[in-house]
Amino acid sequence: MEIIKNYLDTNYFEDLKNKILIEQNFPFFYNDVIVNKNDQKKLTDFYFFHIIYENLTPQSEAFNLLNPFFIKLKIKSLIRVKVNLYTRTEEIIKHNMHTDFPFEHKGAILSLNTCDGGTWVENKFVKSEENQVIFFDPSKPHCSTSCTDNQVRVNIIFNYF
Repeated sequence: MEIIKNYLDTNYFEDLKNKILIEQNFPFFYNDVIVNKNDQKKLTDFYFFHIIYENLTPQSEAFNLLNPFFIKLKIKSLIRVKVNLYTRTEEIIKHNMHTDFPFEHKGAILSLNTCDGGTWVENKFVKSEENQVIFFDPSKPHCSTSCTDNQVRVNIIFNYF
């Protein structure tokens, strides 16, 4: 695992963040399961998402917003890109551990805002800080959390080769 703060150029990051978080027309979709439908269900087990790339095809107009990020990552082939939005909870909720895909590949999580929530990777908690990227192998168990000190926790997840 590698963590890099201030990963993107400030102007580009602010533009990306504004288009996803500030402008009112970015579509998020409700999902009543965070990890696995077979897990024990809690009232807080929901989140909002936006698929940008999946099944070898861009799924969103937001795809072109990420071109500078794709170039910086030197991506050979994309698997999936999605935006996750978790709402504030009274206490931080650690979601169930999972793997994104059952094969070794590269992953990156770009935090769009700073909050007390974060991601567990390799038994280490990484707090969400805006413009911070976590690089890791998402075929290894990891999980997200909610946050308590902000309305939302938002990140972009990249699965790629």
